[in-house]
Amino acid sequence: MSQVPHPPFDRMENDDMRRLTTMLTITMATTALQAAPPTADDWWTTMGRYQGDHILKDGESGDVIGEFSVEWGVPFQRLNYRYHSTGGDVATTMTGFCHWDETLGKVRFIEVETGPDGLVTSVGELADVDDATLTWNIKSWTEKEMVRSFQMKDVFGSDGVDRSIEMKSGKAMPTSFVWTSVNQFQRAFPVADQLVGTWNFTENGQAKIAKVEWGPGKETLVETTHTVGADGTTTEDSTVTYMYDRVADRVRMHFMGANGASGWATPLVGKVDGTMTMELSWRGRNAMGQRIAALGFRKLDGDTMTLSMSEFKLEGAPVPEGAAREAMTAPKVLTRAKK
Repeated sequence: MSQVPHPPFDRMENDDMRRLTTMLTITMATTALQAAPPTADDWWTTMGRYQGDHILKDGESGDVIGEFSVEWGVPFQRLNYRYHSTGGDVATTMTGFCHWDETLGKVRFIEVETGPDGLVTSVGELADVDDATLTWNIKSWTEKEMVRSFQMKDVFGSDGVDRSIEMKSGKAMPTSFVWTSVNQFQRAFPVADQLVGTWNFTENGQAKIAKVEWGPGKETLVETTHTVGADGTTTEDSTVTYMYDRVADRVRMHFMGANGASGWATPLVGKVDGTMTMELSWRGRNAMGQRIAALGFRKLDGDTMTLSMSEFKLEGAPVPEGAAREAMTAPKVLTRAKK
């Protein structure tokens, strides 16, 4: 306990789509911290700010003392978290969850840890929310006695959270911590920044543009393709969302066409002669519900990106040769627009 900062709380196609799109919705909805005390209907918008993976440092020495992960066990209902210390004479591990307590009418977390004080159970209640500051009242017990009672304040900033501890009673513990979020999306997909921008290209004689933009917190990418009319007006053609899959520890891509087609792919990033490449194995369904599959390949060389598709299949059978397949497999050369 003396080393622990008490974080407060804490197939593929259908299952992963539900999980990833739900988490994208939650991420987008929790980017702003409400100032009013949370209610049963909106408490998750406040607590969602804790979601993710974090590195914990001692507030005085700056030494890294542990890591913890926070994720939705049940979206909008229960937030799970786990912690483990790094270094130190006695290892500390912790697991807990946070939820809305109907009886108390407050956000509450319960956790169990093993460490220098043995087996300790802690219960915390959210006492106050003031702009970017969350205040918690916490009590900790072993199976024999109360260990301590204290108040914890978390101040959210652009780079993470400053955590301060005010002891009320019992055994003393460190009084300040700093933790910063680990961007797992960028860790798993380090080429993301190279894709951001506006790209011009022509597909079968039709002018198009593709815009690749960061999502909230730079934890997703959204790639939207538009058809450009003769008068300069644009019509959305498709959207590809890049999202981090925590279970598989890799990035997934979800395609949604304006015609109703949709699909998933897992990008495999590599290099050929120093040029970044991306291999994609697409699986999904067309607008009529038929199973479709294809292999994609991207090559990014500075401000030029080449896209190609091959091995198109419909309901498991290769698309026959002809004009339709030639149109689908013709390489596309995209040029990044100048800023």
